[in-house]
Amino acid sequence: MEKTDFGFAARLRDLREEAGLSMMELARRIGVSDAAICKWENGLAEPKLGYIIRLAEFFDCSTDYLIGKDGDYAVAKPPRVSVKITDASGRTVKPPAKTAPVALSQDDESLLAELKELSPDVRAAVRETVRALGGKKTDGAHKPDGNKPNA
Repeated sequence: MEKTDFGFAARLRDLREEAGLSMMELARRIGVSDAAICKWENGLAEPKLGYIIRLAEFFDCSTDYLIGKDGDYAVAKPPRVSVKITDASGRTVKPPAKTAPVALSQDDESLLAELKELSPDVRAAVRETVRALGGKKTDGAHKPDGNKPNA
């Protein structure tokens, strides 16, 4: 058989040895023959996806790490968050629907494009200026220079 090492063989061997397991013991724990483990570790055969998943779960590592795609051993497990929204009387209510993003006007898109072209220092100065001005839309009560419009 042709030997194909794509990182999996070495990582499997390292993980097994770090766990202090023989090929036979690992094979018994994941439900394959010790010959299969031997072939996998020597790059003579590749396991089916189901066995890669079993091995990753057994060694508590990511499948990407196991197959040599990712150098990070850790399994990325997003935290499970459950949110229960209740009203004043304690009854569960549905969360509000997500609102669609507001489309920018052509003028706003042009302004945004100009801002993106500025250096970080100038952008910071513009941001501070907008904050100092309150960052609110004008209702026509004041001109941009701060003076009241002519009556």
